Amino acid sequence: MFLFRKKSEQIKELSEEIDRLKNQLYYNKKVDIKGFISILEQIQKIINTPMQWKQKITKLNGVTKSEIEKYKIKISELDIMA
Repeated sequence: MFLFRKKSEQIKELSEEIDRLKNQLYYNKKVDIKGFISILEQIQKIINTPMQWKQKITKLNGVTKSEIEKYKIKISELDIMA
């Protein structure tokens, strides 16, 4: 009986850990999607702003380079954690 109870507790703990990891994964995906939407909104704002095309390209290049660097850092952090 004791062995069965111990196994049940382990199964319950593992199930809770799985649920926690699923929630964390969902949260991480949500954050990444919101970040991507933010990038698109920045690009749209730059496109809609009245300025010369060269200025727009310069600003768009700055935004994309900055965001690419942020995502590269996130990827390297994930590689380190794995």
